[in-house]
Amino acid sequence: MKQKRLYHNTSLCDGCGLCQLVCALEHCGQWNHYQSRIKIINDMEREAFYAVCCTQCEEAPCILTCLMNTIYKQPGSDITVRDLYHCIGCRACELACPFDAAVFDVIKEKVVNCDLCGGRPLCVEYCPKQALTYDYPGDQADKKRNQAALQRFGTSLLEVFKFSGKED
Repeated sequence: MKQKRLYHNTSLCDGCGLCQLVCALEHCGQWNHYQSRIKIINDMEREAFYAVCCTQCEEAPCILTCLMNTIYKQPGSDITVRDLYHCIGCRACELACPFDAAVFDVIKEKVVNCDLCGGRPLCVEYCPKQALTYDYPGDQADKKRNQAALQRFGTSLLEVFKFSGKED
């Protein structure tokens, strides 16, 4: 079964940054968005905000490049976690991340990533616009299809394809 993933809807996000502050407070005890494991990027050219955080890659490059073998997939959840006690802070994993989602924690002097708050991401819980969701990949695809049908036909996808049958 597929694992849940963090999704960001750019059309709902206003870039308030509350998700970053909640994340930093939870993981570092500081109300400082620079310590957050999720980053909100302001793309001024496209006039949109984008969330950047660990995508929990199946074949994670950070795991492969870790010199101390301190990054692994949590059994049962496939969340990418780090053993910070044995990490030497070399930052090789940070360079290997294709999404720029590995974050150097200046307090711990170690590289960290989004751990989905152990399966209950606080950034999702506190997002005032519901721009962040935590769903299964299939559920998210269904939501996007239904949203597209609603915009195009004015009704959900199920209603578009509903067969009413013949009346006698």
